[in-house]
Amino acid sequence: MANYIVQADIESVFGDDNIATWSNLDNTDATANTDRITSAINYAEAVIDDRFRDSRYMVPLQGDGVVLYIVKDWAAKLAGVWLYMSRGTRDDNEQGDKLSEIKDLVFEEIDNYLSGQRKFNAVYNYSNSPTAPTVI
Repeated sequence: MANYIVQADIESVFGDDNIATWSNLDNTDATANTDRITSAINYAEAVIDDRFRDSRYMVPLQGDGVVLYIVKDWAAKLAGVWLYMSRGTRDDNEQGDKLSEIKDLVFEEIDNYLSGQRKFNAVYNYSNSPTAPTVI
């Protein structure tokens, strides 16, 4: 696994109380369910790695030996959204819509990096050579 984030990274985006609540499926415990948080982290990191696999960047995404801030941000947001959405609850306060928007914005940013509209200082994947003939 990529190891982009830890629980504290998700909590810094959504708050300790939200993560504790969203990680508990039965709402009987006020403490965070670390197993579900680990699942959320694994999910988020896998999604990011899968999106960048076979791209110009090496997976896991690293810049100068450290995780790039933008990648941490994406992973934390995706993990938090996964925790909330995987509970299967319905919202009357539109929170689910807001979180879906966050997820959509993360994917939009990722697409910008994949298309070359934006670039970050990540390690390049030089093994992806062109598959078409090159004219010299």
